[in-house]
Amino acid sequence: MGEPEIVLIVAGGEVDREALRQAASRARWILAADGGAAHLRAIGVMPHRVIGDLDSMDSETFAWLEQIGAPIERHPVDKDATDLELALEYARQLRGAIRVFGGWGSRLDQTVASLLLLAHPRWAGWDIRFVGGGREAFVLRGEGWIEGQPGDRVSLIPLTGDAEGVTLEGLFYPLQEGVLPFGSTLGISNRMIAPRARIRVRRGLLLVIHERGEPD
Repeated sequence: MGEPEIVLIVAGGEVDREALRQAASRARWILAADGGAAHLRAIGVMPHRVIGDLDSMDSETFAWLEQIGAPIERHPVDKDATDLELALEYARQLRGAIRVFGGWGSRLDQTVASLLLLAHPRWAGWDIRFVGGGREAFVLRGEGWIEGQPGDRVSLIPLTGDAEGVTLEGLFYPLQEGVLPFGSTLGISNRMIAPRARIRVRRGLLLVIHERGEPD
């Protein structure tokens, strides 16, 4: 079985543009959530669709989108979802693995809310990861693997109550059918001791944050 097709969503937060360029070269579909289109303009990549209310888009980027004929799905400013949530909903139609660049930045409220979106049951079974800046974040249901290097930091945050039946392999602090209590910091700042780490949770959801490089 080959690699899954990638749906790349670019939001308006912090972006490593060289990493974005590489990701765009491998993506089957590229979506811009509002101001994320400016990152694509900077690397000369046309989005397949721009989604949002355009309230954070600069005039130069808007003119560029019109010039290249990029499809724009414009929403009212007064709406019940962020531009990134709207882009994620559109990505559901494309049936690929979803990678989000620019999903975090100076807006703490939007960063937290965006990550918590992935805990909703409608995203169960989807491969969605927020990436960029040497880190990635995703919600784990069941079992998953992390690919990295020894010394990478891995933090595990329970989202819907205690995470039970947690097994960790390839990490400095292992667990075997353990519990990570909700509202505690027990799962913060573990680190990889092998190129692959296995995480399994029997009951509950874990927000997994993988930061590459030597921990502070």
